[in-house]
Amino acid sequence: MPDITMITGGAGAGKTAHALTLAAEYGRKLYVATAESTDEEMQVKIDAHKAERDETYQTAEEPLEIHKAVNSADADVVIIDCLTFWVNNLMHYGKDYDEYFEKLMGSLKRSAKPVIIVTNEVGFGIIPWDKETRLYAKLLSKINKQLARSADNVIMMVSGLELRVK
Repeated sequence: MPDITMITGGAGAGKTAHALTLAAEYGRKLYVATAESTDEEMQVKIDAHKAERDETYQTAEEPLEIHKAVNSADADVVIIDCLTFWVNNLMHYGKDYDEYFEKLMGSLKRSAKPVIIVTNEVGFGIIPWDKETRLYAKLLSKINKQLARSADNVIMMVSGLELRVK
């Protein structure tokens, strides 16, 4: 099975930039984008991420079915950016988190190519006040822990610097 690399860290820590650096050695790249444009600020962020990628990248905009993008990838490496928005989307659309995570893990196990997965650490801050945000943090933390156990490499980004965890 090819390498699965998980890149985690806080917002703005350089996770996506590092994922692109790791993928640079490969010819054909698939970038699986999970974020949806919900307002002008989000569109600016999406546009900035698009500008970071060159012509060697294909982009699959997939807010929910990321396992399908991994399964059908015609590329040498896959970047999934990011699980943070993916979990948000699963909650927003009322999807079964365990079912979708099982599908993702199945596609990662079957993948014939390396996969780099970007996610956020949400457990460094305070306990959220509202129930929905607490559920979100709990789900993302659960998925991150399961993924970290299965991943070959886990990298924490801190202020743009790489810290190898596993």
